[in-house]
Amino acid sequence: MTHKEFIGILTAKTSLPENEVVEMLESTVNLIGDALSQGNDVTLQGIGTFEAHRKEEHIAVNPRTKKRMLIPPKQVVVFKPIQSLKDKVKKNPRYE
Repeated sequence: MTHKEFIGILTAKTSLPENEVVEMLESTVNLIGDALSQGNDVTLQGIGTFEAHRKEEHIAVNPRTKKRMLIPPKQVVVFKPIQSLKDKVKKNPRYE
């Protein structure tokens, strides 16, 4: 599903104007990003939890040149879905 398709479905389900739906979605993403940048986890009931994790520095090898590189530490976002969401994905015949 693309961003445009997602906005279209939300617009139809909520009966709100498209520009309000886009603004609401952007605000939600910004709020999640702000909370994660401050080191806080964000839990959305019925969806799951977004967490900021620190990846330590590590050595990677370019498979083509066999050259070793040091990858610096960085922050990444991890999403942990609730069990019922995981179960829905498992039931999808596309993934069996």
